[in-house]
Amino acid sequence: MDIWDTGPEPHTHTASDQAESNASRFGDELAGMQRQLDYMTLVCQSMWELLRDASGLSEELLRVKIADIDTRPGKPDGKITPSVFPCPNCGANCNFSRQSCVMCGEDLKGNKSQIFEA
Repeated sequence: MDIWDTGPEPHTHTASDQAESNASRFGDELAGMQRQLDYMTLVCQSMWELLRDASGLSEELLRVKIADIDTRPGKPDGKITPSVFPCPNCGANCNFSRQSCVMCGEDLKGNKSQIFEA
């Protein structure tokens, strides 16, 4: 044994170790997102069935409304597209995702017309 031999070399992280770690982390995040999606689907289905049973609305009417909302921005894309509205203070175009106007700083929190817009 050499006097300079201090034992096994410490493990150094290689690019493949980092990639494996990232893949594992992203897999965990994806699984968590899938659980959230499954739960939200369950909630939406439950809400629809309660509404349908209480109101007599039809599946066809629901499909028509989905198509209507999907095509509001001009083309169907399977998602809600953020709407633009004029700032009540300065008139600049504002996005519903903003908390305040980027031009004048006006508080926009009370101006959201759609409950599901971010």
